[in-house]
Amino acid sequence: MKRRLLAVLLATSMVLALSACKGSGSDAGDGDTGKEGDGEKITVLLPNHEMDTVGFYEEQTRKFEEETGITVELINMGWDNVADRVTAEMSSGGSSYDVIEFDNAWVAKFAENDWLVPLNDYITDDMKNGIVPGLLDKFTYDDQLYGIVWNNDTRFFMYNKAKLDAAGIKEPPKTYDELMEQTKKLQDAGEVSYGYIDSYMQAQSGCNEFTQLVYSFGGEFFDASGKPVIDSDPGVKAAYEYLVKAYNDKVYDPTALTADYETVANTFYSGTTAFFAQAWPGIYSTANDENVSTIVGQVEVADYAISGDGSSQAVLTLPEAMAIPKTSKNPDAAWKYIEYMSSKEFDKLKADTIGALPIYTELFSDAELLEKYPYWEQFGKQSEFARGLPDLLWFDEFSNILQVETIAIIQGEVSVEEGLSEIQKQCEAAMSK
Repeated sequence: MKRRLLAVLLATSMVLALSACKGSGSDAGDGDTGKEGDGEKITVLLPNHEMDTVGFYEEQTRKFEEETGITVELINMGWDNVADRVTAEMSSGGSSYDVIEFDNAWVAKFAENDWLVPLNDYITDDMKNGIVPGLLDKFTYDDQLYGIVWNNDTRFFMYNKAKLDAAGIKEPPKTYDELMEQTKKLQDAGEVSYGYIDSYMQAQSGCNEFTQLVYSFGGEFFDASGKPVIDSDPGVKAAYEYLVKAYNDKVYDPTALTADYETVANTFYSGTTAFFAQAWPGIYSTANDENVSTIVGQVEVADYAISGDGSSQAVLTLPEAMAIPKTSKNPDAAWKYIEYMSSKEFDKLKADTIGALPIYTELFSDAELLEKYPYWEQFGKQSEFARGLPDLLWFDEFSNILQVETIAIIQGEVSVEEGLSEIQKQCEAAMSK
């Protein structure tokens, strides 16, 4: 027993001596990269970026590892699968991930449940002052920032200039009244069947479009305290009166009530409409692809969004952000990854490499990027008016109510006043739960 103990002590002494030798003299640090993050590891869960067909995010993640010494397990999969994982992880208090997908519709729920690390003390002045304000606002709740956008999904007003020219129209409409007038001229000239089509179906797309339209009329569904004001806000009423009149006057295609986004895009590409009030960025390039479009070379982007009341402009933004769960085992390393993948330099490289829309305001006027994407200058002007969906703990209920009751109003099953009163009543009941 004593011999065994002596042997163990001798072996321990030798190991300590060898360790001391290894850490001293000219050989000190052999095999050490010297990077600040050596030994740190984070797990990142994000959806695949629809424009990243070249492995850009994977490549840049590996460069981040090389520069920081932080090991990253990057998990990319379809959005639905990521959403299921994230919501399950947050609800159960799991600690599997350090950086997660943070969708624009989750802001209130995640903030109220205290699931995320606030980023106010992390964000740099360069990011705070440079990122499009609407993108920061969307992921801010009670003055706390919770996410940095990695996918800028903002919508823009585009139009078919060739059709306007053929009908003698000098510039696209600035207001919805002008849109109705121009639609009549285009129809009389035989240029279009309808002014536009939108996705007003009973799905989330319907909620998106109704919300943007209300914003453009200067309306709000909720006051500053989050209380529904749907039946009393004049902008809401004006927006809904427009929806009904435009439907009855055939300004927009009546199949909008059942059309999904793919149908809306394909209708625009077919040339039977002239306006696309809330087109996602990729519409422009696809409209100029002769393999799928009959309007190649005809589409332009306006300098402005269409206003309902003549002064209010709004474009809808549905961005996705990166966030840090409160349960992250390494939040500082997680922030380093977010900061790296959200820097202005990275954002420009991403825009140039895969055509993803920038998150920094000044990149919309960057000379090098404009050589490749000249229409981004107009995107930048409209981005100033970007707004997201309302932040509600009960957002799903609100969306469902809006989808169903708005269709009833449009089709004349109830008057605008009756329909808005019903939406107000159902929203108050949902909120009280």
